[in-house]
Amino acid sequence: MDYSKQVPAAERTLNILEALSGAPDGLSATELLARLDDVSRSGLFALLNTLKARSYIEQNDSRGKYQLGPALWALLPQQSLGLEPLITAFTTEMTQIDLPETAVLLWLNRNETVLLAQHEGAQRVRAVYRLGQREAAEASPGGRLLLASLPDSVAQQTAVFNQIRQEGAATQETAETLDIACPICADGVQPVAALQVSAPIFRSSPETIAHLKQQVQQAAARISFRLGAAVYQPYGWAVGEPLGPNRALSQAEIEQFLQGPWSARLACVRADGTPHVLPLWYEWDGRSFWLAASPGAQWKQVVAETGHVSLTIDEPWPPLRRAFVVGAAKVVAASEVPGGLASLRQRLAVRYLGQGADQQPELCQIDGWHAVQITPQRISGQQGLGRA
Repeated sequence: MDYSKQVPAAERTLNILEALSGAPDGLSATELLARLDDVSRSGLFALLNTLKARSYIEQNDSRGKYQLGPALWALLPQQSLGLEPLITAFTTEMTQIDLPETAVLLWLNRNETVLLAQHEGAQRVRAVYRLGQREAAEASPGGRLLLASLPDSVAQQTAVFNQIRQEGAATQETAETLDIACPICADGVQPVAALQVSAPIFRSSPETIAHLKQQVQQAAARISFRLGAAVYQPYGWAVGEPLGPNRALSQAEIEQFLQGPWSARLACVRADGTPHVLPLWYEWDGRSFWLAASPGAQWKQVVAETGHVSLTIDEPWPPLRRAFVVGAAKVVAASEVPGGLASLRQRLAVRYLGQGADQQPELCQIDGWHAVQITPQRISGQQGLGRA
């Protein structure tokens, strides 16, 4: 038997993955067809559909460009760390914030960082990286952040690592870029990955740097929150903005805050006068809050009887922003929900769990479910410690 033979279909599959790895912006089917030899259009789509179904590649929409997908990272060692939820949390958060520069998700694999995901900035001049790119951990601020978290790090007691642990951030300036990195901590304390943002040096004024660092820290905290963190204290230190004086949030700040990943706490009063409080997912469309009530939910009956509720929405770390809502609530028919009840459930799933969650059957069911609309009568916001 001739063991030197190679399988053409396997070669074509690997050629697709290699072509996509060298194209950070992705490639269309037409562009791939031009780069690959000895593959028909129908054969290419068969391979693409197979890879897409297994999440080795992904597409933003049915006619969008193809890019490497999260399943590739499942082939890396130490997959027990859970890379797919990490990538999903990063991707979801990046689509919901206004970050002007390119952000990347870095993971530590032995003494190297692996670039797991990328969200390009909207600027004409911006940094662009290659998915899967490896680099010595000490060569980037994100890598040094992760090295500082290792108990057996050779440089564990150096001044650089101590400063990183106290600040909860690392920066690096080169001739072309300024890089700022903050740790992502699934438990709120121990870094599992780094969020690193790169800005061209010509856009790096002191004021811009300070604001960008604040944005990176807040984004890293929210990604950690999506992974289950109840606090954000990398390495055990409290980081972030100083608390400062308690102040009221402006209407614009409240609107921005309500788009965050926070859950709401709904409070209502039962017929016997006792309070009923529970956490819920919500959607804010600028005029109403939309909630989905599961079959048999007690609060749905209380809302139907009283029609009055309060909501509190807060972040668990500095700058400790929170919003307070008093409003009229009602159970509405599915036809009154923007897009329908099924669409509301799917949007809530994506908002809190990330892309693809709307495809999970248990998150799409509507039998026995109802929508609740809360029309605010008063919304206020506060930042810092102080009165509620």
